[in-house]
Amino acid sequence: MQKKERSELISRRADKMARSGEYEDWGCIERALRAEGYLEARQLLDSQFRRSELNEMCHQAREKRSG
Repeated sequence: MQKKERSELISRRADKMARSGEYEDWGCIERALRAEGYLEARQLLDSQFRRSELNEMCHQAREKRSG
């Protein structure tokens, strides 16, 4: 798998995790991705915009789960 394809896979995985409602924030997602073997997750999520985006998805999903 090429680097770009792997990056896209990790990004889609991060989005899916955020929308699941099972993660509190981007940091939890990063740790989970790294535990799954995606060690480059730290670099891919090293953007304030991306982190905010994931945090918002987590927040919305957790609200839906509890409400």
